[in-house]
Order: sequence, then C-alpha cells, then structure tokens
Amino acid sequence: RNKKATTTTTIYLPIPLCLKMLRLQMKRFLAVILALTWWSFLIGYIFISRGGDNIDIPTQGGHRRSLRALKEYFDPNSQVPHNDKTITVYLVETANHQPNAAYSIFQTRTLELYGSGKFDYEVKQHTRCDKSCTRPLLDNAPCIVVARERDCEEKILKCNYPQCKTMLVGDEKCKKRTHDVRNYYAANRIEGKGKGYLPLGPRKDSWNFFQKIKSDPNFAIKPSSQRQFAFNAVFSKDTNEGRATLADIIEEQRNETSLPIFTSIADKWAAEANSPTTAQLPTYKYMNVVLDSVFTLAPAGHNPECYRLFESVEAGSIPVLVKNDMTTNYVNKCKDSLHHWKDAPILVLDSWNDVFPAIERLMEDKEKLDEMQVDVIVWYEKYMRNLAGGFEEFMLGSYMNEITVPRMASAIDPCDDIVLFVSDVTLGLERQLNNYITAAILATFMNKAMVVLDAPQELMCQGEEDEKDYPLAFSSIVKSPTWLTRECPIPCQATHKYSDWDEFRQSQSDTESPVTLCANDDASSSNVFVVGGDETRVYFEKYFKNVMEGASSSVSYEWAVRAGADPKEADVFSKLKGRDMYDYIGALLVRSNVLRLQPQIKEDTNRHIKKFIYRKRHINTSHDAIHVHRGEDIQADTGAKRYIDNYLEGHEYNNEATQTSTLNYIPLLHYMRHYHDLKCSKDLRRVYIATDDPKAVRREIHELGPKKGHAVLFNNCHKIKFTVSKVKKILGAGVCAARYARTIADISDFIVVRTADTFVGEFNSDWGKLIRLFRLAVNQEVGMIGNRGMLGPTQKLVLGQRGGAEMDQSPVLLKDTKVAWGPKWQLGVL
Repeated sequence: RNKKATTTTTIYLPIPLCLKMLRLQMKRFLAVILALTWWSFLIGYIFISRGGDNIDIPTQGGHRRSLRALKEYFDPNSQVPHNDKTITVYLVETANHQPNAAYSIFQTRTLELYGSGKFDYEVKQHTRCDKSCTRPLLDNAPCIVVARERDCEEKILKCNYPQCKTMLVGDEKCKKRTHDVRNYYAANRIEGKGKGYLPLGPRKDSWNFFQKIKSDPNFAIKPSSQRQFAFNAVFSKDTNEGRATLADIIEEQRNETSLPIFTSIADKWAAEANSPTTAQLPTYKYMNVVLDSVFTLAPAGHNPECYRLFESVEAGSIPVLVKNDMTTNYVNKCKDSLHHWKDAPILVLDSWNDVFPAIERLMEDKEKLDEMQVDVIVWYEKYMRNLAGGFEEFMLGSYMNEITVPRMASAIDPCDDIVLFVSDVTLGLERQLNNYITAAILATFMNKAMVVLDAPQELMCQGEEDEKDYPLAFSSIVKSPTWLTRECPIPCQATHKYSDWDEFRQSQSDTESPVTLCANDDASSSNVFVVGGDETRVYFEKYFKNVMEGASSSVSYEWAVRAGADPKEADVFSKLKGRDMYDYIGALLVRSNVLRLQPQIKEDTNRHIKKFIYRKRHINTSHDAIHVHRGEDIQADTGAKRYIDNYLEGHEYNNEATQTSTLNYIPLLHYMRHYHDLKCSKDLRRVYIATDDPKAVRREIHELGPKKGHAVLFNNCHKIKFTVSKVKKILGAGVCAARYARTIADISDFIVVRTADTFVGEFNSDWGKLIRLFRLAVNQEVGMIGNRGMLGPTQKLVLGQRGGAEMDQSPVLLKDTKVAWGPKWQLGVL
C-alpha cells in the first residue's frame, strides 16, 4: 500500500531546561498515558465483545446451529409427506442394574436435534432380557432394541423383538459382527454388509449438565480467544499405554511452559465418575473446564472413539488427537475407527511430544483460534446431521416408500445443479449484499448450492497498476459459508468466462427461469441458475413469491431446516405466511452466518472503528444509532422521493419566491422525534449517526439545542453526545484505494449501527433493509430450543412497530427499531 513520506522537524532545547521539564511533567505524563491506554483497551474490548469485530460472531447466544448441507436436489413444487412416525427404542437393562453410558445417544436429545425432525423417538428403558422368549413383542413400527452382548445375546434379542433391528453397544474391540447397528465404528463390520452405525455422542451426565448451564439466559459459548485454559487433560491412565505416555509428557513439560492448562489424570478408570470413591473429576467440574478450554486432549482409550470428542466440540473446545490414534486398527478388529473424523478441522499431532510446542504456537494467533473453533463447530454440525439422517434412513427400511427423509448424500452431484451469483460491478456494496442474501434465500428454497463469480479487477476500478491489489471483488469482502457453497467450484470454467455469464444474466431479466446447461471440463453438465443484479428481485416477484407463499407446510419445513432451523423452529416456520415467513427465514440465515467477512476486511474494519469511532470514546457499552439517508440515490428512488416531498410540503420547507423546496431530504430533527417520547434524564446518551452527508448533519446537530460541554441538550431534556461517521481515504488517494476505503467505512458503520440499543432509520435504502434484517431474531419463546439468537436473551429484545401485546407470541423479534419515515416494513432484503 502507498505510504506518503513525512517531513521531520527537529527542535533543540538546552539540556538543563529539558531535565527540569522532565522532572516536573514525567509523573503527570505517565499517568495520562496509562489512563488513556486503559480506557482505550476497555472500550475496544467491550465493543468488540458486543459483535463489533465482524458480522459473523459464531458463538453469541450459545451453541450455534449452522445449515444442514442437504445434497439431494429439492424441487419446490414437490410435495413431501409430513408423517409423525415414531421410532421406538428398547434399552435392555444391564445385568448389574447400573446406568449404561452407551445408551446416552438415545437418552439425550441428540438424535432429535440433529435428525430431520420428522420422527419422534420413544425410548423405553429397563427392558428385560427374557432368555426363555415366552412372549415375543410384535411391534409394527420402526423399532430397535439396544444392549451389550454380555447383558443380552443377539439371538435372544431377535427372539424377543422379531420385527426390530438390533444394536450392539460397548463393543470397543469390535469382536461382534452380527448386529444390525453398532456404536463403535469399524469399516470391516459395517461397509458393504448392510449394517448401521451411530456415534457415541456426549455422555448423558455431561449432556444433562451442559443443558443446565445453557438454560441460563445469559449463557454464551466463549470464543477460543477468551478462554482461561490453553488445554485440558482429563483422563485415566490405565485404559491405553498412550494415555500413560501422555501423562508422563505432561508431568515433565508443564513446568517448562507458560501455558495455562488444567489436568486431572486418574490412575484407574471408573464407570461412575461422580462417585466420591473415585479419583476422577466430577462431571460438573469436567464440563466447566471444557467450556473454558481452547483445546481438549482426547487420547485413545480401549478405542480411539470416546465421549470426550463429542463433549468437547459441543462445548466449543477443539479436540486434540495424534496420528497413531487416527490410523491404528485396535486389536486388528476395529478397522478405521475414526474414519468420520479424518476430515475434521481438529488438531492432529505427530506424537504427544508435540502437544506443548504445537499449542504454544497456535495460542499466539487469537483470531486463528476463533476461526478454528468455528470450523470445528460447523464440521461437527454437518457430521452429526449426516449420521442422524443416515440412521433414520437405515431404520425406516420398507417404510421409505411412504416417507421421504432428507438425505445427506445422493447419486446426483449437488454441484451439477447450482445457483451462480454473478457480482454486478455497477451496483454499490449495499445493493450487492441485499441481492446476495436474496439469492441465498432462493438457493435454500430450491435446495441448490450457491457460488459467487467475481468480476475481473479491471472492471471494478481503473486505478494505477501498483494499487490494483486492493480486495474489491465480492468474494474478497464476503466469505461464503460452506453450507451455502457446498464446496462447489464455479461451473463450466473452460467454456464460460465472467463476460459470458454476465451477458446471460442481463439478457434473461424478463424470463421466469434464468437457467442454462453448460459443459464442465470432466465432460459432465451443470444446470446453472444465474442471478446477481437487480433481476434477482424480478425473479422473486414473478415466480418465487407465489411459490413460497403457496408452499405446503412440509415444503416450508424442509426449507427452514436448510436455513438452519431446529425441528421445532421448522415446525413453527411451516405455519407462517407473508411478512412473518420472510422475516423468519431471514433471521435464520443471519443466525447461520450467511454473511461472513474475509480476514483482511475484518482487520481493516476493526482498524477503522478504533481510529475514527473509538478515537473520542463516544461509543461505549450503551449507544443508540441513527441512519440518516441522504445522497443522490435518494432522489432516484421514486418511492423515497414521494415520502420526502410529502414531508417537506407538510412542514412548510418551501421557498416563498420560487414555490420550491429548500431541501431535498428529511432533516435530522425529524429522526430525533423518537426522543420526545422518552422520559427526561440527566444521564448522558450516546448516539452514533451514519450518513452520506456528515457535513450537513453536523450543522443540524448544532441547531438541535444548546451545547453542554461536548454534548447537546436536546428538547431541554436529553443530554446527547453525537458521533458522526466520517469517510476517510485511509489507504491512499487512488481510485481503487478510495473505493476500498469507502467499503471499509460503510461496513464499519453497519457494524456499529446493528449493535445499537435503539436504531432510528428507514427501510427505503439498501443499508436500511440490511440493518433491519440483522436486528431480527427468532423468538425463542415460540418453538425455540435453547438460547442461540444473535441478539442475546429475549428479554433484551423488543418488538419494534408491532405493539407490546403481540410480543410474546410473535415468531420473530426485532431489536428496538424506530421508523423515521417511509414504509414500516418491507420483505426483509427482498
């Protein structure tokens, strides 16, 4: 980046005078510097922790629900029967009548949370193993009977439950091979044999304690960068030689590192960790430690698959394994035990000797740690949904002809039928973002992957050669989530360039279906749905709007699931129409991080916020925001101009001589009318104003009332300190640099405004629509499971523009938002 040279002026002073000045001023100088540093750090920390660093804080509101990456083609016109089938699960009582941790996958709500939501699980515990088999159970529903071999042999299970499938649990060394389902994976016991598999999942006691913690309305999963322990090591040494080796390594090296770690290593394993007679860590302490650890060491026991793998990811902690555990076939029976974890974005070491140096290096980059945490959580979501969906298919068997279940895999390559978002360089960033989210709504409705095609750099700016490296491409600004792209490449790259796709996009604006077939390099064909510019809105109005609003409840249910809904949320959504339907799907997509900033954009946005917004400490833990819509585009918007003209005419802003308006916008004073309804207070209010016309806005601020220090006394009632956005050419004066600087300033404004306690604005502009969308949240009191909303606990949300009586029953909540002028609601970004 270009850096202008600076001129240095040297001033010489006599040494005695310098010493005298230093003696008199040093204490005061140091005190001021320390105070400024402390306050800057405090304000920056508070603001960033409230969501100011990027658009996609993944851990706000607890365990995040990401999108299901369903891979089969979904025709929005198809009718998917919605059946309330029940899968019955019989858990055989153990021989010693003690709890069996291997039943946890059924005793927790894991299968319901990660399954399709179309089936209930009726779990019947303490089922007897009747060796005489005098009264076999004839159950016509899909059913499965679960037991350890030593508690009940499979032939007895088959006799007692002739119409149920059998599941073997606790076979850590993979000795048995005849059961229909098992809970320790072994390729030699499952693949090609028509057998099923279910993972261990979290232990029941750990799960229950975790749910108790999450029930706190103020609970939120901590980002890795804010956790107390670098890693935890909680295990017993006697179940594997590798564990004993690891224990010795930790003991030898822990005094040579500054890493904050937690260890609790028992000599012997005990089935009941919470017993006072064991040396193992109690469950409540264990889960609290995992919730506060960046990494969790997961050494193999009798089998490398262990409950700790699942418990750590559920708690937002990154598992740590060694390569030997990933590849070793234990006792030559359990082949490829961690087959499903080979592509997991976890930490895999060459050996346990590397644990301290590897984690020390990773702990140096806090941002990278947070990205690793997000990647692990997203991968885990997909992995669990894949297995839960596969188990449903396996269980249904002959019922599949009657019930359609969403599948994670299909013979149809998901990349062969795709939505291509072609960025339109003639549009501003705010319009492109709106079109992008609208296209994502269409893609999730059609169950298609969506990828972005960027315009060449020379079309985005005509700057000098040395400044063309500014990240102006849409994909350089926005990182599309993998659940949306499904990791598909740009289709037909050999035969279609950007100009070809852009020409096709523009030529198809008046058609119902902008779809074309093209050939890929590997001789396959792709069916491509092309959108990108304002025609996206045209397609919605002409075709999708009626289809979406007329969709059956089952189609709507599947759509919501693809947008990241839990089963109960999807059920709520399937009953919605019109306004609530679009708000709900928008809130789901926002929660699933449909917009994520690229690392460089996050870095430069943070720098801009700290330099131009934190600079005078006008924004702290509580602030309001106003978006004052000005600029040339407002005059081109006929709808907005009509509202402005009506307002100006009604408020006598006309010039008597010319009979024309002296203004072409609605003044700041009108935005401030919200404060007339508030009770007078001596407390200082802080208000951030985002606008394209900062000079005029500052002039209007001075006219609001008398100054009180750095604040304005508005309406002789409210003491308000204003901060006005300021577009700075922070990276240079060239064409590309100026455009990039404007992009960073706009995103910074957006972040500050969306986190405000109260927002005052309008929904005519693209920024106004985006801000409203990102202040929406699914109402957790209506069909919600847990507290994962992006805006925090429901009691902190108020339903702007809908009235208090409807608040508790409305499916979508809008964080306190006041409409200054124009329509009170539009179809989200649509």
